[in-house]
Amino acid sequence: MRRVVASFLLISCFAPQVIAFQARGAATKPAISACSLLSRELAMKVSVGVNKLIFDMKPEEEKVGNGTACEYADIGLQVDVLTPERIAAIPADPKTMKEWVAVAGVGDRAYFRNNKNLFAELIGSVGVHTFTIQMGVPTQGTAEGIKPNVIELANAIVPRLR
Repeated sequence: MRRVVASFLLISCFAPQVIAFQARGAATKPAISACSLLSRELAMKVSVGVNKLIFDMKPEEEKVGNGTACEYADIGLQVDVLTPERIAAIPADPKTMKEWVAVAGVGDRAYFRNNKNLFAELIGSVGVHTFTIQMGVPTQGTAEGIKPNVIELANAIVPRLR
């Protein structure tokens, strides 16, 4: 439930840009299913969740704007919910740059943040596609501690977005 709330908070930060993108009729890129990028094996490899039995459950996918979102155990993945322009604008916005830190070597551009030590979040772009990852921080853990897992997941899906 807290992942759903966090996703809505993340989306609400960028909602005006998403609406503007949709209004321009930018549905020219092929739709990508977020859950098709998040295989059971990949999710189990990068997950920091203790109970691996949760991966026996089928992930849930939903349409969000022009994109899709997939919830799988302690991982949330969104594809094409944000615009590449919105992600490119992050360095120019002093408010967002206080929260988001640039991550080199992930897609065309990517940014990471600690969301109240509840979630480690990464947003990025690859060509015309964008993605967001939210990974739950385990009890007694830190977002910084699971940052390598989030980056590993991002690097695994980036080639499939090209």
